[in-house]
Amino acid sequence: MRCKKTMKCALHLHTNLSDGAYSPEELIRVYADLGFGCVCITDHDFLLRDDYVRRVLGCRRRGLLVLAGVEADYEPWHHHHLVRVMGEKETLHILAHPSAYYLSVADVNRRLKSEPFPIEAVEVTHRGFYTPDFDIPEIEAVKVASDDAHEPHDCGRAWVEVPDTTDPDRVIRSVRAGDCALRFYRNSR
Repeated sequence: MRCKKTMKCALHLHTNLSDGAYSPEELIRVYADLGFGCVCITDHDFLLRDDYVRRVLGCRRRGLLVLAGVEADYEPWHHHHLVRVMGEKETLHILAHPSAYYLSVADVNRRLKSEPFPIEAVEVTHRGFYTPDFDIPEIEAVKVASDDAHEPHDCGRAWVEVPDTTDPDRVIRSVRAGDCALRFYRNSR
């Protein structure tokens, strides 16, 4: 990475606003205690209430950047999930856990090129565990790690390290540009 000061960033997390165990406030506290500088709450789209984004962004706490996002059940792909990370002006789309769908490299690349919006990144983890079959140059997208936390034992397994910032759009631009590094807790890789 080009920047000297960095922060841990979790791009794919769930709360009890969909199928996670923690409330947004509890989840943010857990990640703050784990030393994260940024979290993106990405609850499942089909379970969301109208006040979802307001509720998530209302949980911001000093020293921790909180982004709202969603894990979309993308129908054209037969229910494959797509993570949408929302900044203030920027949006990042991530192909979620391709190993969970037994996708081939060719399938992943077809999905990256098939949509009317850019899919800039691919998760190389499944529930926080490294899936090296997708961390290869043949997949033509930025690679990201995430723990896709639903339960307490999922928290802090995998993340991206990005330049330290308080600007959500800078986080997105950094990931999009590949100015991020994959990181894993001890036994997750």
